[in-house]
Amino acid sequence: MLMIRRRLAAGAAALGLVLAAAGCGSGDSGGSGGSGGQGSTAGAAFTYWTSGWKPDQIAAVDAAFAKANPGMRAKGEYIASSDQYLPKVVAALKNGTQPTVLLTQNPSDLPVVAQSGKLIPLDGKLTAETDALYPGIKESLFHKGRQLGIALGGVGDVVLFYDKKAFAAAGIDGPPATWAELAADAKKLSDPAKGKYGFYVPLGEAEWISFAWAPMLYAEGGSFLTPDGTATAFNSPQGVKALTTWVDLLRSKAAPSTSYAQAGSFDGAPAFAGGAVAMIVDGQWAVSTFREAGVDFGVAPMPRGDAGTATSLGIGVAALLRTDPAAEKAGLAFLKFLASPAQGAYLAVQSGGLPSAPEQLDQPLLKEHIAKDPTYEVFAEAEKTGKVRPITPAYNAISQSLWTQINAALQGRKTPQEALAQAAKEGDAALKKLG
Repeated sequence: MLMIRRRLAAGAAALGLVLAAAGCGSGDSGGSGGSGGQGSTAGAAFTYWTSGWKPDQIAAVDAAFAKANPGMRAKGEYIASSDQYLPKVVAALKNGTQPTVLLTQNPSDLPVVAQSGKLIPLDGKLTAETDALYPGIKESLFHKGRQLGIALGGVGDVVLFYDKKAFAAAGIDGPPATWAELAADAKKLSDPAKGKYGFYVPLGEAEWISFAWAPMLYAEGGSFLTPDGTATAFNSPQGVKALTTWVDLLRSKAAPSTSYAQAGSFDGAPAFAGGAVAMIVDGQWAVSTFREAGVDFGVAPMPRGDAGTATSLGIGVAALLRTDPAAEKAGLAFLKFLASPAQGAYLAVQSGGLPSAPEQLDQPLLKEHIAKDPTYEVFAEAEKTGKVRPITPAYNAISQSLWTQINAALQGRKTPQEALAQAAKEGDAALKKLG
């Protein structure tokens, strides 16, 4: 599964400048790939890079692709972990040793790579596969009107976990359907004197704070960016309402005022596993943790706001780079292969994640997997109203400003209005600078 709770917001914005400084932004419409890339690749063989697949998975995918596409051969290489992947790609683009296909866990890498002129837009090349994706996933693949990649199976999202025993003890029949109900239930479930709280509000300065808050913004009818992607849009009445919900939960002592971040993860899973909170927003990766802790829990859709329910999605994407014509043709076939229902289902099962398209749910392999996990269908259903982080070179800078200001509001140093106004100011500056 995508490591969306540990995603580092370190490099994409700065590396956009690195690309320009390196002279990669030539707008070259051709490209040979250089001596270390695909210029010397014979026939229909090509190389792809990954930051998330293990050797056995690479071997299995390569063999399956060769069987499905006689005469074409894929060679997968694990290059670096997710947070070190983009610098490796930038270096390869600079010296012409890039692979034909990139698989990345950070879609916001793609506009940065596109600045090199060596990313091949997929406009009209994978139309059926793109149209089959969940709406929020499809939307995220486009930047300035161009399709930069295709989504992979193995999606991550978040839902509401609730402690059934705590709910029963408080006389609450089931999980809250709205954020207003959640706030009311959280107060009933709280006993600060005993270290018990109704809901976990994530604290600290980390990308998880932006990721976990975004569904509340969307549920209230707000947007992260303007439709054309040129300005932030979260500094709005909807955004203020969403952030005020978190602030009020802390002020009313219905949420703990200390962070339960652990080992670089800010989702707060230890708070729910240890019984300190009765509700938490978290992802599939937390299911095994809570089961091992002996928590009698249920999962439910994210609460509704004025505009309905929403969740945040973390996806992996594949992109095609310029190397040589034969390799590019095989690389495009590889992207089509990865986007097929059967392969999408395989990737979802292998990663422990979710499908990128609804039709993958009908594949026998994924059906067998779902039958073993009673929580799976809730996570999969949430994808229908999920949204992915905006695909813009400025995302990391925007998110860092946002989580910093959200944290200031949660600590009482700023009002929600002041916090979002400052985050928007800084985010707009990043968009103007980085595009």
